[in-house]
Amino acid sequence: MLARSTFLACLAAVALLAGSSVQAAGKPAITKPKFDPDAPVVDLFKGIEENKLEVKLIQKNSKTGNLLIENMTKETLTVAMPEAFVGVHVLNQFGQQQGGQQGGQQGGGQSTGGGQQGGGQLGGGGQQGGGGNGFFSIPPEKLVRLPISTVCLEHGKPEPMSRMEYKIVPVEEFSTDPVLHQLLRAVAVGRVSKNVAQAAAWHLSSEKSWDELAAMRFQRAGNLPGPPTFSSAELLQADMLVVAARAKAKEAEEKGEVKLAEPKTPERGQRGSR
Repeated sequence: MLARSTFLACLAAVALLAGSSVQAAGKPAITKPKFDPDAPVVDLFKGIEENKLEVKLIQKNSKTGNLLIENMTKETLTVAMPEAFVGVHVLNQFGQQQGGQQGGQQGGGQSTGGGQQGGGQLGGGGQQGGGGNGFFSIPPEKLVRLPISTVCLEHGKPEPMSRMEYKIVPVEEFSTDPVLHQLLRAVAVGRVSKNVAQAAAWHLSSEKSWDELAAMRFQRAGNLPGPPTFSSAELLQADMLVVAARAKAKEAEEKGEVKLAEPKTPERGQRGSR
């Protein structure tokens, strides 16, 4: 069963208070970045690796948040955004690992997954909203703020809370399941109910059966059972969402873009992801 306080905490993951230069500088953020076709293009994660970009993930709650992306160079850069990404809790004391599926076993908070709201579509290009398709430019030493859309990925782990530090990683670093990647792309686009997406995400990333999800309930004061966490209609839509994500992943496999693993055999009484 899922306590009401636990689930609501997931929906109220608070802002991260890491002391990076992005926040300390107090720079005004650009919220409608333009597109410079002459600026060199850098992949977001490559830019982080090469210290050209500094990125901060701020989760307002499990559903939404912001990415703060700062250009650390002396030239304008065009950033290529990933279609989806994962935010992991960073454990930085006593040699503990960073969050994620392989790390964070000793108190790591839930990871979140999703992407830039709109699925990387910043607008019509030119001067009004980036170049579209996940491309936008950042002037030298300037800061851009992008809204993100996310869901929780690790049911049962401690919920995100104040002063937890998070960072973004490629989806493949968290999970090699291409179906989950397709689901997180759908989350980023924002055309599906977040409760539906949450059920689908826990089904894929936490291996929760549909029966287990159906049995989850809020709990009232005095540990009394409350209403279901997910309605029957939401679980049906979540099942359909997983089916659609698997079809997208299958299509990508046929194009040679990914290797699609065989779906697990559903337990008795469990609706499969087909």
